[in-house]
Amino acid sequence: MKIIVSQSKFVRFIDRCGGAHVRLLSLINRQLAIGFWAIAIALSGCVKYDTGVNFSSLNSGEIVEHIQLSEQLNSFSQNAVTAWIASIEQRTIQAQGHLERLNDRELQIIIPFNNAQELVTKIDRYFNPAPANADRSKFNAHMQVNQLNFLLVVRNHLTYDIDLRSLSLAEPLSKIVDSTPKLSVTPNNFVDLDFSLQSPWSVKNGNTNNVVSVKAISDRQMTWYLKPGELNHIDAIFWLPNSLGIGAILIILVSGTGYYLKYRQLPWQLQSK
Repeated sequence: MKIIVSQSKFVRFIDRCGGAHVRLLSLINRQLAIGFWAIAIALSGCVKYDTGVNFSSLNSGEIVEHIQLSEQLNSFSQNAVTAWIASIEQRTIQAQGHLERLNDRELQIIIPFNNAQELVTKIDRYFNPAPANADRSKFNAHMQVNQLNFLLVVRNHLTYDIDLRSLSLAEPLSKIVDSTPKLSVTPNNFVDLDFSLQSPWSVKNGNTNNVVSVKAISDRQMTWYLKPGELNHIDAIFWLPNSLGIGAILIILVSGTGYYLKYRQLPWQLQSK
């Protein structure tokens, strides 16, 4: 996300230096490269973007996003940041969630869902808005949850593909600076992205690939650190208690116990006489 926010200002600034100044830039190639490097360092960690899916039960949960902007980003690109936050708020409303401004540099988005199918739908609404509401600050994401019901528990297999290739700055910068040595500024300098999954029961990492790293916070929570500029694939398996199945078993047990206490024998014993 940070790439898009900072890039708009960054590229416009460089564009203004183009045209008549191309020959001047070629003469001061080394100084220019040092300048870009200094900007990248100054803007390191401009945006910290944490996305979490928290299941409290099989039929209840919420998507929680915590976005933290650095002070350098606010001062470097205030107009772009304001427009970006407005687009986030619009997409949050579209996904039937709400946005909280914790302070001038921190946002928290909460989107509730009632089941796994609704989770997938709202993830798609939030990260893949309709073309009329689309903007450069979004990235493509596709989630799928397959469930197996074992009466008392439900096995969930979550796959999440997050396409962050639009966050790459390599191509725009290579077009701006056509000289040797080439300047390479990776999106890792600008944005920190992670995705976490929390369940009442265990969460395990599956066939995940092309992420920076995976960390088990506890038996019930796991975090995947994403790789900007790449197509990230998350694979996780987690278990949820089936309240409906557990309730049905309890009703049967209570009914059988009551019947036994009344007749001092079980139903099939009574019918056999």
